[in-house]
Amino acid sequence: MKKKASKELMKDINFRVILRKIFENGEISRASLAKTTGLSAATVSKIVSEQMDAGIVSEVGSEISTGGRKPILLSINPSFKIVFGVKIGLGYINLVITDLNGKLLLSGIEQTEPQIRPEKVVELVAGSLDRMRRSLAMPADRLLGIGLAVSGVVDPVAGIVRNSFLLEWEDVPIRQLIEQRVGAKTYVMNDVDSFSLAQMWKGKARNYRNAVFITLGSGVGGAIFLEGNLYSSRGGTGEIGHMTVVKDGRKCTCGSRGCLEAEASFEALANDIWKFSKTREVQRLYEEMKRTESSELEFIREALRIEGSMDEAFRNYSEIIGIALKNVVNIFAPEYILIGGEALEFKDHYLKESIEICKVNSFGRIVQGVTFDIDEMGELAWVLGAVYRVIEDTLFTVSTSLTGEVLE
Repeated sequence: MKKKASKELMKDINFRVILRKIFENGEISRASLAKTTGLSAATVSKIVSEQMDAGIVSEVGSEISTGGRKPILLSINPSFKIVFGVKIGLGYINLVITDLNGKLLLSGIEQTEPQIRPEKVVELVAGSLDRMRRSLAMPADRLLGIGLAVSGVVDPVAGIVRNSFLLEWEDVPIRQLIEQRVGAKTYVMNDVDSFSLAQMWKGKARNYRNAVFITLGSGVGGAIFLEGNLYSSRGGTGEIGHMTVVKDGRKCTCGSRGCLEAEASFEALANDIWKFSKTREVQRLYEEMKRTESSELEFIREALRIEGSMDEAFRNYSEIIGIALKNVVNIFAPEYILIGGEALEFKDHYLKESIEICKVNSFGRIVQGVTFDIDEMGELAWVLGAVYRVIEDTLFTVSTSLTGEVLE
């Protein structure tokens, strides 16, 4: 029985290796599959036939040939399954349905209370999925899975949100709750990890293998790719927002002082704008914001509209971001750094200066090999990476459960 199980496992591995190659290349011939995978032409042909019979792979045309028979190109059938992606934000939930190529089929945003409870998330996800799927006339069995992106420390293996300061969640088994309610395989990941995966899949980072992603806004997040793989260890890696940039600085939500998030969040920037403001109107707006607990982002926008520029406040912001970038460059020496998040709205006030501070203060010549860039995918990136994770884990990751045996 063990020998049979091993044979079935090898068949499963080969099936998924070929499927991944087709997915990654977009279009590829059987001959190229045999060459790049090292599998025999007969094995490739047999597996591709099975994939076509299942409907997951299609023939899509011919390669250009200098002579002889033109090789037939293969591609993933994007309509084989759909994927439901969810991003839980502060006061909203972003929802999308895509095909297997990540093409957006339907999207929606649900406004929620800022610290929404897990039980409400589960009901909202279940109701939205059912409504959106029906509007596309998609049967339930077409759903490949659900990808959920959430702020905080996430254990993706257990599907548990260990700690989310933003949502005030602690040890929430959100995957289990959703799977029990919806009945669909669910994958949970940190939202900045999702953002970075989307950039590596469909965004400007797709041609790089060593990259760092930093998001600036209400909080500060980070994700790290080393040799093409998202670096992850015990669910807490990439916490760039909690590196110390100011000794004995502002109190952070994590309990420490002087963290990048405490010094470069919208709350910190709004406080500096108030401190350096020259007009009574901006002072009054700040006091009103604090009294009503309204959005710091809206305050920053309005303050800039009133005063036109906030040089002193943004000078401090630029320096803090520059120090953080320098630390990232010195530690990881990445090829590529991409900056995203809502604070890009104000990039003309700080980003050029931040990058210059990084370049001037980085160790040796290490910074000369770094490309700095900004996000152009916007809100979609935050959820599209979770979609990719569903596709990757469901279609390309080998599961011994397919054999019905526990292999030793």
